[in-house]
Amino acid sequence: MIASQGMRVAEAAPGSAILYEDEEIVVIHRPAPGDAAARQAEAGAELPGGLAAPAPLTLVTFADLTFRPDGDTIWGQEPAAKLGLEAIGFVAKRENWFPAASMQQAAPAVRALLGGGPALCYGYSMGGYAALKYARLLGVSHALGVCPQASISPADLPEDRRFHKFHDRRLHAGMRLTPAEAPEFGVMMADPYHPDDRLNARMLAEDGGLHWLRTPFVGHAAIWLLTETSFLRRAMDLILASDMAALAAALRARRQENVHWFFWVAHHAFLRNKVALANRLWNRAEALGLDRTIREQEVMRLLGDAMRRLIDKGQREEARALALRRAEECAGDAVALAQIGHILVGMGEGDAAEEPFRASLALRQDIANVYGGLSLVVASKGRVNEAIEIATNGINAVPGDAELHIHLGYLLLNAARLEDAQAQFEIVLGQLPQHAGALTGKSNVLAAYGRQAEAIELMREAIGLAPQDAGMRVWLGQLLLVVGDPLEAEPHFRVALELAPQVGAAHIGLARALERTGRLEEARHVAADAAAVLPHDTRVQAIHRRMGPPDTAKPEPVEDAESQRAPSGLRRMLGAFFGR
Repeated sequence: MIASQGMRVAEAAPGSAILYEDEEIVVIHRPAPGDAAARQAEAGAELPGGLAAPAPLTLVTFADLTFRPDGDTIWGQEPAAKLGLEAIGFVAKRENWFPAASMQQAAPAVRALLGGGPALCYGYSMGGYAALKYARLLGVSHALGVCPQASISPADLPEDRRFHKFHDRRLHAGMRLTPAEAPEFGVMMADPYHPDDRLNARMLAEDGGLHWLRTPFVGHAAIWLLTETSFLRRAMDLILASDMAALAAALRARRQENVHWFFWVAHHAFLRNKVALANRLWNRAEALGLDRTIREQEVMRLLGDAMRRLIDKGQREEARALALRRAEECAGDAVALAQIGHILVGMGEGDAAEEPFRASLALRQDIANVYGGLSLVVASKGRVNEAIEIATNGINAVPGDAELHIHLGYLLLNAARLEDAQAQFEIVLGQLPQHAGALTGKSNVLAAYGRQAEAIELMREAIGLAPQDAGMRVWLGQLLLVVGDPLEAEPHFRVALELAPQVGAAHIGLARALERTGRLEEARHVAADAAAVLPHDTRVQAIHRRMGPPDTAKPEPVEDAESQRAPSGLRRMLGAFFGR
């Protein structure tokens, strides 16, 4: 989930101007929307009873770690515009924590524009640090820093290593807040149970006497509690009134109706293996408007991360057990069960995936990827006819799903039912003539008929549409080897290896291409390296044994001319499963 307060808007604000810029920061003034002149004229006007209308508030914002200059865009401009506020935005040009020297140079222009009127400094994370550190320098008496750092210096906070790599002695001397720098009323929002944010909050409280508004169990994501504009304005008013008790009470009341609070508390409950509690909290978040898809993606991301950590530690059985335990806990959730099945397949635990896929299918029959996942697992166990039946049922239940048609086409192809396989690929191409996956499937059929030249042309077209697909590269390389063109095949195998080094067929293809162009020693090195990194791939081990060990030391690597790009996860899985 990405907070919207830093959302970038393309249109320039009328009258916006750069107040200061150097190699580290840019400071932009954005007038209040609407008739700014009328607003200013109304400020100070006499009200009944001899009272004066309050001057309008100016919001001074500091961008977070990832926000970068883009025209007159500033972090926090969306809520400022909705609230009708004038805004001054500090935007860093890199991860620099707003160096003191730049801030000293920018301060006079900001102070002059503010003119001592009501203002509030506001920022998140890196920006939260700056809002608290520099408010007094800018002539602002009140500030709100959300999940701020107290320092990124290893000497100040050796335990918090998140941002040490950005520390620059030249720029960051004296990062810690001093009592003389602290705003008259400064508030920081931070989770007392988040180890790193807790360390920083304690240091800021000790160094500058700041008020700590605790946001338990949301981690480094407390900014989500302020995404509703009306509540943000209420919080700002209470800070300007220096009313900490009322602010804390308002936040406590707000949490009960805030979708993001329930989302993030559920996130942390899940991390602590309190799945039942997490599900109750996510249910409440959904009732408050959380999109179901976001919940599903978060659950599967957390589960996938946990399984990978266990596998990296050599605890594959524990990872498998974790997934199956989660499946039991999600017994009534068809989508979650399907996703668990896919995670197990992706982790090489296809045997365990059949049960959650079948449980998902028993609950719902309208999720196409369940049929695809279950049939893939069944086919891998040698039950090809059953797999074909499952995929066919899926197409009847969820008509028009291109990926399921392609999947069925490959199942039919591997069952030597070429005409039926081609029909599935043609169905997709009839609707999507430039579908790279369907072109690849048809290429496989043509090759099986012995029409390699046509198959190669289709693959050249497919790779033009999906140049980063490792499986397609491998297949084209294999076709070129069949027609006796190892020189053209070689670069495709090399690109495939850059994209998906875990695909044994790419290693085998490159070794064969090198062997057939007379470079046996280089081929032996490729086969030996593959055998070392893929010890359980029987085909890789076979070609290594056939070629034998290299006689000479490995030559220096030569960089490939083609760019390195991220592989497609689905294509990588299909390439590994169906690759020759």
